Amino acid sequence: MAIAVASAACAVFLVLGVVVYRAVAVNTAVEFAELLQHQAALALRYADHEYDEGDAVVPPAAAPEGAALVPPAPATGAPEAPSDVVYQIVTRSGQVLYRSPGAPQQPLAASEPIGCADLMLGGRAWRACSLRSAATPLDIHMAEPLEYRDAWLSRTLRTLALPLLFALVLLTALIGLVTERAFRPVRRLAAHLAERSDGDLSAVDTSAMPVETHALGVALNGLLARQAEVLARERRFTADAAHELRTPLAALRVQAQVAARAATAAETRSALDKLQANIDRTTHLMSQLLSLARLEPSSVFMPGQSTEAQRVIDLLLEDLAPAARERAVGITVKGCEQQLPGSPELLYLLLRNLLENSIGNAKAGGRVALEVAALDHHALLVISDDGPGIPNTERSRVFERFYRIPGSAAGGSGLGLSIVGRIVELLGGAIELAPPAAGTGLVVTVTLPFTQPLVRSAA
Repeated sequence: MAIAVASAACAVFLVLGVVVYRAVAVNTAVEFAELLQHQAALALRYADHEYDEGDAVVPPAAAPEGAALVPPAPATGAPEAPSDVVYQIVTRSGQVLYRSPGAPQQPLAASEPIGCADLMLGGRAWRACSLRSAATPLDIHMAEPLEYRDAWLSRTLRTLALPLLFALVLLTALIGLVTERAFRPVRRLAAHLAERSDGDLSAVDTSAMPVETHALGVALNGLLARQAEVLARERRFTADAAHELRTPLAALRVQAQVAARAATAAETRSALDKLQANIDRTTHLMSQLLSLARLEPSSVFMPGQSTEAQRVIDLLLEDLAPAARERAVGITVKGCEQQLPGSPELLYLLLRNLLENSIGNAKAGGRVALEVAALDHHALLVISDDGPGIPNTERSRVFERFYRIPGSAAGGSGLGLSIVGRIVELLGGAIELAPPAAGTGLVVTVTLPFTQPLVRSAA
């Protein structure tokens, strides 16, 4: 982290250095050009005066007292005039009337004699500015070697570079110090978690954490709490499953021993029939345990998914037909053309366990009714039977795992309504158990919300 921030700071300072260099270079060139033009204007004014007096040759800059061709120093902030500034005074025809000491013999002018330009004369680079007199036929070329300007620019940049370099070093050190102090609580937290045992899911202490990492500690405590809940649920499930499987497995062992010791074919046949019935019950129990395990928080399902009720109900009626025929229970269905919220797998488990429970508790030769209704924001599933129903005192416990109503004649593992309750919770719905308006039995009403309002066609 510190390296990345320091690298970003170096990149910013590098860009800043380039920008400063270009700004100083441009500003220096402009100031030197203005200085040259100012000197050329003063010298040309003096040359015009001498020319009007009738002198054939313009005297040098050092002659008449008080008539200096080199102007006084400019205002504060501008570079001082270099001592090696030279000039040439020429006529319009190109005749050189005067050339200052050190000036090259070649004309200090580009193809366009008026203006400023860079020239290469006598093996040196020059910056020349030319002016034309409006009163006399004279031109003046004022020039300076570029190495003076480059030397002044180098001194200026060195003056600016040293503070910038010092600031960069200081900023890098401060970034490292601040980063180390900021991540110190995170390292302590990591060391604390590394020392924990596998089963220690207790909350971490967030009271000493700074504001920047406090949210991380709170989120971590939330995760640990959820993991602890999942682990406790899995342990309860494992313990309950082991307890519930012990009884049918013991019964299977007893029935197998009875069949092995049977003295007659009739006894053997009876023992084998009971063994087969116990195997069926154990298989059903295992199926429900697996279904319940798949409905834990780690289950994957798609919120907002909807399924055509007909698709699920047709499969249910086919699967439950043998159990209904065995008890001569009639099943009526209404509204199966509606859409239901949820995946086909969840809806199948939900309706199968509800209908199995109703078929198992209905009177022999009785009836079970399923009604589906879809409104704008939710769907209703109503399953009713004519069985003994559930007493008011037991309705709050029937959704517990492996709970069976005392004295209930119907068999089962006590997992059916527990699976139903978990599916309804996953789908964000609600379930209600109530007796019918008249007679005996049980009415189960399941409300499942749609993620978005259901749009139904005019038909």
